[in-house]
This record gives sequence, structure tokens and C-alpha cells, in this order.
Amino acid sequence: TPYQPEISQGTLQTIFEYQSLMTNLTGMEVSNASHYDGATATAEAVNLAFAQFRGKRKKIVISPTVHPQYREVIRTYSQGMGLNLVGDDPLSVISDQSSVESLEALIDESTALVVVQYPDFFGRIHDYTKLIEDAHAKGALVCIVANPTALLMLKTPAEMGADIVVGEAQPFG
Repeated sequence: TPYQPEISQGTLQTIFEYQSLMTNLTGMEVSNASHYDGATATAEAVNLAFAQFRGKRKKIVISPTVHPQYREVIRTYSQGMGLNLVGDDPLSVISDQSSVESLEALIDESTALVVVQYPDFFGRIHDYTKLIEDAHAKGALVCIVANPTALLMLKTPAEMGADIVVGEAQPFG
């Protein structure tokens, strides 16, 4: 039965090892292992930020270079919450308006969260340190959607100052 102590202990050990690996890769102090996929975890980061500001900040800046499925899940989760999702314009990816600087211009005192991907959907690697500093100066949180395999070689999201790091463990196969 699943209630045997050996199975429960093995599950706890596996979750502990996974969380330890994630904190090492991301540089963050803690890790959660309760979401099924990265898109859901990203949408929950939006919910977390909304709750953090007790609904007073309703603007979410989403980079158009975040995976389209992740952006769609965020839109689905946030229906009826009164959130203002900005930056999520797929046409801006075609032009040069998808740069990190263009995201900085969207952040203001009503922004609860900025969501970026590292590496982004197109495989580009950006150092988001300045973006994060600007967001923090305006009181906003920043969520980085990270590829855990890429984090083996890249600067960690914690080194850039990220508040929340989410991702998909599927690349580990």
C-alpha cells in the first residue's frame, strides 16, 4: 500500500534531493516541488505576486519571449482577477521591441511582477540584473522562467536578484 513507511520515506527523500538540486542550480534559498509543470508554476508566481501586494498592484509585465504556452496559461489563470497583462504582444517579437530595455519601460509603481525567460523562447541569453534592479526600485517582483539544464553553465537567477524562479524539469528527461 502507499502508506507503507518505506514508500513514504523514499518519496520524502526524492523530493528533498530534487529541491536540493534546484536550490543549487537556481541559487535560491528554498525550492518547492509541488507543481506539475513550468507553465502552471509561472501562473502561480503571478498569483503569488498578486497576493503579496494584496491586490493593490494589478500590472503584470510579461516578456513576449516567454514560451507562448506559459503566457497562455497565465492569461487563463488570471481571468477575472482584474490583472493588466502588458508586454505580451507576439507581434513585438517580430520587431525589435522585444528587448530587455523595452520591458523596463513598461515597469511602474503599479507593477506587481515582471516575468522573463532564461534562456528565452528563442534560445537567447540575457543578463537580467539591470532589469531586476529597475523593477525592485519600483517595488515590483521579478520571476525568471529558467531552463534547469542551462543553469549548469549560466549565471544563476539568484545572482541576478530574481525573487521567484520557476521552470520545467522535463529537460532532465
